[in-house]
Amino acid sequence: MPAAVTHVIVAIVIVDLFRKYVLKKKNFPLYLILIVGIAGLLPDLDILFYWIFNLITSVQISEVHRLFSHTLLIPFIAFVIAVGVWTFWTKFAHILFAFSAGYTIHLVLDSTLSGKLALLYPLTTMQYGLNLIPNILLRILKIMFRLSNHQEEFGRYHRGDI
Repeated sequence: MPAAVTHVIVAIVIVDLFRKYVLKKKNFPLYLILIVGIAGLLPDLDILFYWIFNLITSVQISEVHRLFSHTLLIPFIAFVIAVGVWTFWTKFAHILFAFSAGYTIHLVLDSTLSGKLALLYPLTTMQYGLNLIPNILLRILKIMFRLSNHQEEFGRYHRGDI
């Protein structure tokens, strides 16, 4: 995703729509939506670690960003803990479910729109993703190039150059 605020806004909107239209709950606490928004931003905190590591040693951003924190293992562990504490600590379970939702939404956005992620890291480094934004931009550029060539050919034909 191009901007961190996009992760926050999309996560909040998705969960708010889920709250209103799927759960149909009026008493769904708004602080959970805030937690979803914050969790939607957390995977990109690895950039902060890149800055710190870069002060100590020369590390490339590709060695840090989108590797350690962009894994489904983190929201999965939070989800499992939430299920485990659900019966005796419901409020904390709600917080963990909201965290899992926001974090997972971030990963889905990154893997579908802007590149590939090692979603199962540390189990495997195989990367998954659709990379839709660069593919769409590439297609738009190809269409623009073709249209400009057709326009040039059309102009030469009508001027009598051909």
